[in-house]
Amino acid sequence: MSENKAAESQPSEPPKKTEPPKTETKTFTQEDLDKIVGGVRTDVKTAYEKEIAKIKEDFEKERKLSSLKEEERAKVEKEMELKKLNDELAASRRELALKSAEAELAKGELSVSFAAMVLGKDAEETAKNIDTLRKQIDAEVKKALDANLKTRIRCFGRSAKSREKRKVKGEGEKKGKREKELMIE
Repeated sequence: MSENKAAESQPSEPPKKTEPPKTETKTFTQEDLDKIVGGVRTDVKTAYEKEIAKIKEDFEKERKLSSLKEEERAKVEKEMELKKLNDELAASRRELALKSAEAELAKGELSVSFAAMVLGKDAEETAKNIDTLRKQIDAEVKKALDANLKTRIRCFGRSAKSREKRKVKGEGEKKGKREKELMIE
């Protein structure tokens, strides 16, 4: 009985060899590779240049600070810290204004992707820019709808006229055939 179980667990057919799925190979020209590598090089180079510029700036600040006296050093450090905080505050205000503009656009049923374009110096200017954008979009939509409507009316008008011509022409032909049939009889 144990032999039967062993025989049942072994497949009667040998396992089939599965071929790896064929993948489509792409060939690149040297020009294609140069473009790809050149793009990567440019991105990396730009990132490193920014990093190097920041390091140089920090180094220059530290060098200037080290040559100053204690009082002057403290004063310069406070000025630098104040500048950094002001920059962060300005960035936060801009982000808040951008979120506010996005909310106003959403409330006015406009795309929030316009937020950066309508952002003004203050909330009043931003609201004014949103109203101007809304008016421009409404005018363009109306213009497009009017043009579309005129085209449809022209097409519909032509269709109606041509149908009338066909009807009149068809009725005349029917009468002519009927008259001919009557004359033959």
